Amino acid sequence: MGLFGNKKKKAMNLMAEGAKAVGTVVQVQDTGMTINDNPRVKMLFRVEPLDGSPAFDAEKTKTVSRVEIPQAGQRYPVWYDLEDPTEWAYATIADPSGRAQIVQMFGPEPFGPDGAGVGMPAMAAAPAALAEEDPIAKIERLAQLHQAGALTDEEFAAQKAKLLG
Repeated sequence: MGLFGNKKKKAMNLMAEGAKAVGTVVQVQDTGMTINDNPRVKMLFRVEPLDGSPAFDAEKTKTVSRVEIPQAGQRYPVWYDLEDPTEWAYATIADPSGRAQIVQMFGPEPFGPDGAGVGMPAMAAAPAALAEEDPIAKIERLAQLHQAGALTDEEFAAQKAKLLG
């Protein structure tokens, strides 16, 4: 698990004693500085405390790995100081044991039962059931599959007839 905060020691203290939250990346800006070919970025997070307290915005400027630059919409575990929310840290996860540790600390709700949601966008609301979808839209989708060669003429005709009743 990679911790990013003002200093690693402070981050470890926040992890042990701080309040827990889910931080969603709102914005990432390149500062124009690089260190060992890794960019220094300014990030804005929307921090949503797990205890139901009001959400707040928090900024952090950090040098991040060029291959792991946070993207808008990604969600991370966050710890912050209740008395000074400008003191905060977030974690990235490098392996399954780190994901398991986050699930143990945060529960399965914020990042899923296996922690796979760390660093991923929030799940969108489930779409309406396909059975309720407009039959014309279904036929158009079938036609696209037919044109792409995924359905034979017979399969297309059978599915179309089934939709038309």
